[in-house]
Amino acid sequence: MSQIGSFALLLALALSAYSFLAGLLALARPGPGSERLGETARRAGIAVFGIVFLAAVVLVVAAFQDDFSIAYIFHHSNRDLPIAYKFAVLWSGQEGSLLFWSLLLATYGLVLRLRHKTDARLFAYASVIIAAVQVFFLLLLNFAAHPFAVMTGELPPDGNGLNPLLQYPEMVIHPQPKGSPDLAKATCSHSSGSKKGIVDKEVLRSECCPALARNMAR
Repeated sequence: MSQIGSFALLLALALSAYSFLAGLLALARPGPGSERLGETARRAGIAVFGIVFLAAVVLVVAAFQDDFSIAYIFHHSNRDLPIAYKFAVLWSGQEGSLLFWSLLLATYGLVLRLRHKTDARLFAYASVIIAAVQVFFLLLLNFAAHPFAVMTGELPPDGNGLNPLLQYPEMVIHPQPKGSPDLAKATCSHSSGSKKGIVDKEVLRSECCPALARNMAR
């Protein structure tokens, strides 16, 4: 399980980096091949969602299977943990929370890239910015807070379990994280609008940060 998750995160990082660099190059050097290059960047960004989703599923399945060979599962789950809390293991620790944030960001990127025909140029800028933020999260996941790190030495018979302070019903219904994902959405719209000399309030309201759009309307 850990090998699948680790490979998925590395592949997602490679695709995110390509989506960022190819998208940036397509925007910086308009020409005959720029549209094709931009399309490959868009498709790479779409693929990132599927791969990050796979990594998240692998981590949740490992929790349900009590795979304590994965250090994250050992530290945040055990055999007696109720089923609902085993699902919540995904966001009960730093590594899992970063993976969950990366999944949310990939979901935002998926929706944006599937609706790219609404305003191709605007959404191309937005896609590049989301890819850049995704690269940051995936660098952390691969090299600083790896959720699929493997235990060394003898395999423990049981895990440490979820922190008792986190074992309450609301933990299962995790609220949407605020901060980086929303900031990425707002930044992408503002930056791409600035390239045109405008900031489209309707795009902000529908695609990015509603709170920012309300503030601009005042």
